[in-house]
Amino acid sequence: MAIKRLNNPLVQNFLASVIVSLLPGIYVALTVLGAGGGPSNATRMANISNSVLYAIYFTFGLFSGSVVSTIGPRYTFLIGSLGYPVFVGSMWYFSNTGHIWFPIFGGALLGMTAVLLWTAAGFIAFSYATEQKKGAYISMQWGLLSFGSTLASLVAFGINYNAPVVKCPDSVYIAFIVIMCLSFFVAFFGIVKPSDVRREDGSAIAHHEHKGWLTELKNQRQIFMDWRMLVLVIPMFGSEIALIIFSTLNSLYFNVRTRSLNSLVFVIMQGIGAIAIAPLLDSQKFRSRKIRGLISTAVMGVFTVATWIGLLVWLDNNPLDPLSPPLWSYAEPPFGGFIVLTLLLGINMTIYQVVVQWIVAALSNDPETLARYAGFSKGCLAGGLCAIFGTEAAGTLTQMDVTAFCFVLQGTGLVCMICVCWFGVKDTKEDSDDGIAASVTDFSERK
Repeated sequence: MAIKRLNNPLVQNFLASVIVSLLPGIYVALTVLGAGGGPSNATRMANISNSVLYAIYFTFGLFSGSVVSTIGPRYTFLIGSLGYPVFVGSMWYFSNTGHIWFPIFGGALLGMTAVLLWTAAGFIAFSYATEQKKGAYISMQWGLLSFGSTLASLVAFGINYNAPVVKCPDSVYIAFIVIMCLSFFVAFFGIVKPSDVRREDGSAIAHHEHKGWLTELKNQRQIFMDWRMLVLVIPMFGSEIALIIFSTLNSLYFNVRTRSLNSLVFVIMQGIGAIAIAPLLDSQKFRSRKIRGLISTAVMGVFTVATWIGLLVWLDNNPLDPLSPPLWSYAEPPFGGFIVLTLLLGINMTIYQVVVQWIVAALSNDPETLARYAGFSKGCLAGGLCAIFGTEAAGTLTQMDVTAFCFVLQGTGLVCMICVCWFGVKDTKEDSDDGIAASVTDFSERK
């Protein structure tokens, strides 16, 4: 019955996944509704606020790993939770007033806090798992994120189904804020210190005493001296751009009822993608980590290419006038092709992200190093989202041009991931990687 211990690594990852479900999960559900749940003319506001969010997220992500190493995952989660309900409240405020100052403030606050939450979650997934379970730990977080998004999307769909207006009613925002606030209790009462975490045989994970802020910041330089992390910047940059493309098209092409249905399908496919890719990443049929990484990247690449080619064809057949959006329902012909693309985009968002994170986690077993890698990877991800949201907000490129750029970005990222898997991922025993016993079960905790 050891699995029921609060300080079991798997239990800690599950609780981190619950926090991800209650916060980013609800954020994703609101984002994929398009325009922050507001009318289609709120799309530009949503793109601007998200551009601010991810610009700040990118900057803070370069150092957030040091925050986790300094104050621990519990307090990082608590601080990281603060911005999400404020951001949802800002979307609610805009939908009723049309004033953009609060969404910009909400985006800035969430940029500072969300990166801390995601870095803490990444730290737990990367460093608490043994080598054979890293794919499962990462996929658990994305699977529960999808579960939270699905529940939130069901709430939105049920409320919006008979909504007489072209935006979400106030009750959707209220429900989302209430659900998000539950995360504070999970973080405070559920997350324990890394030094208290024990595996099933009672042994500790690797734990290092905090060396001070200055030392932590100096250690960040290690990232920029690792060629593997520098090569992975491109796939990290483009790993979640499917979310932006889908949310923008969803808000511009369809009415609020159909947007809710599309969003529900999108987040369900996220969960399916996370569940499907984990067994391949952790498969013991392929003992070599390098081979597992290469095969997983190839499988993910097939979905990636199919997704972007299909989307470009659909856009070519359904040109958009942003000043006069069609706001189609699910009874109209273009919906059929878009719902198929929704399936692919939902899968793409998850499996691309999970494979990138798995490769990052496979580069080391040292918890301190992985904390920095987690923050850096999340920061780079935010840089990509900021660039695409900013481009969408500026409106200087057509939707076809933006989509083509996303295709090139993710396609180039696939090449980078293959290179790192081939030349940079080592087949190690847990007690030899990086010269430390970062994940080995007979590790004696350092005092």
